[in-house]
Amino acid sequence: MSRRGKQESYWISFSDIMTGLMVIFMFIALNYIVQVIEYKFVEQDIYNTLQKELNEEIENELIELSPDGTVKFNLKTKNAELFPSDRAQMTEEFMRVLDEFTPKYLEIVTSPDYINNISEIRIEGHTDTIPPRKSKRRESYDYNLELSSNRARAVLNYVRNSETYLKYPDSIKQRLDFLFTANGLSYSRALNNSNEVFYLSDDKTVNNDLSRRVEFKIVTSNEELAESIINKK
Repeated sequence: MSRRGKQESYWISFSDIMTGLMVIFMFIALNYIVQVIEYKFVEQDIYNTLQKELNEEIENELIELSPDGTVKFNLKTKNAELFPSDRAQMTEEFMRVLDEFTPKYLEIVTSPDYINNISEIRIEGHTDTIPPRKSKRRESYDYNLELSSNRARAVLNYVRNSETYLKYPDSIKQRLDFLFTANGLSYSRALNNSNEVFYLSDDKTVNNDLSRRVEFKIVTSNEELAESIINKK
């Protein structure tokens, strides 16, 4: 074979390799896109179901529901508190709200349509920015971090000891124990008058009444992947 023929053979082979690699990369990209679409569909479907099943609580302003499926408890519109000041013991009013909320919420997240698409259910405790009254020598953020963590754990323990939870078979309870986490965020996500996280907003004025809250946040399996792809666009 002539030298020219050998060169053509080499470039044809190299071209075939590049074509194969491009096909592989295309399939990988398509797989990512499918996962993002699936994640968005599941997120929207969970939101629609929560909105339907928790409509009464939403209309009575006992909870707020965000488009990503986050449920927020803040009873200020009812002139009530979730917790007494500086304490992690829930008020009677908050427990009554949870008694109505928990069976509906657990039924949704344990649904065969969703449970395998959920990677975590975060119960988050959030405090205001007011310095501690009981321990004035202690740094405020650290004090509120412990307080918010204790409050989140108190809510999770209340859910785990609910009649609905205890009636589930062990397989479901083990799955829920895997999914549920309790997180205290101190006042790092304090809100302003527009109900926005003040740190991320142009309005840095903190509304302490809105900031004192508990949130149930669902994380679906492909959320981190979707966010990474969307943010790169």
